[in-house]
Amino acid sequence: MVMDNALQLVYSHYHRLVTQLAPETFQSLSLDQLRGGPLGQDLLRLARLARGQVREPQELVLEAIDSVLQLLFWPVAADDYTVPRSFWDTDLGRMLALAKYRAYDQSELVSIGNAAQQLEVTRPTIYRWMDEKRLNYVRDDMSGRTFVVRRDIDHMKTVELEYEAGV
Repeated sequence: MVMDNALQLVYSHYHRLVTQLAPETFQSLSLDQLRGGPLGQDLLRLARLARGQVREPQELVLEAIDSVLQLLFWPVAADDYTVPRSFWDTDLGRMLALAKYRAYDQSELVSIGNAAQQLEVTRPTIYRWMDEKRLNYVRDDMSGRTFVVRRDIDHMKTVELEYEAGV
């Protein structure tokens, strides 16, 4: 159901765009055809990952999630896209968050408080960096907690040390 709603939402947007650009080129697609397309296949994989039915390499999971988010949130003529925090409270957002959470090992994740402590900044700064995509993060919908990817914290610390050393 979540997957079908997302497909229908994107299809509706596609229909609006095509009718403004070249209505004669519009091609009607069934829900089965949408499910069989690349977006439908990505959503199906992510739903299975979220349910714990399958495992995939982290890189493939993150690529599929990013592909879905780009399609949903990247405006025409923009340099980048922003995912509203409220999206993660929707059924689709929770499904993507769970798939992303399951792609990481617990040792790869750090709490917001711990990240702030390690980087010697406030928690609001961590949230701002997350919104700016300077820190990658994962939301655990079961506990309601958000975790920062340790690799990004380590990278920021390395950059800071290099800056201080004048490298």
